[in-house]
Amino acid sequence: MNKSDCKLRKVERLSSRTVIKDVFEHGEQFFLFPFKIFYQPNIYEYNRILISIPKKTHKKAVIRNLLKRRIKEAYRQNPQKNGTNTKFDIIFLYISGTVSDFNQIQKKLTYVLGKIQENSVKSDLATIADSD
Repeated sequence: MNKSDCKLRKVERLSSRTVIKDVFEHGEQFFLFPFKIFYQPNIYEYNRILISIPKKTHKKAVIRNLLKRRIKEAYRQNPQKNGTNTKFDIIFLYISGTVSDFNQIQKKLTYVLGKIQENSVKSDLATIADSD
């Protein structure tokens, strides 16, 4: 296995303040415990993600970093992330006050990414129906 396959690439990270603000203000959102998800389609050939764990719920940086690593790894291992032609800017807010184990995070993340793809297909069909 190549070393670059083991981590999230730089281009897959959402880092622009203007884009992040735009996703929060104009993107769609939903809640699935322990995540609150904000997302919006982008123009790239890949998804870009941002993972945020509030300091208010997890005071220790060690715990926040542990959760970020678990979420990143679950995202990286997910086969659905390259599922459709529509790619997204996705913000994962981890709002739970407890530390979830990796398997629980992976299950929820798989469901979240499936729901995002499902919602994008529904909105594409609505757009096609409106244009007829």
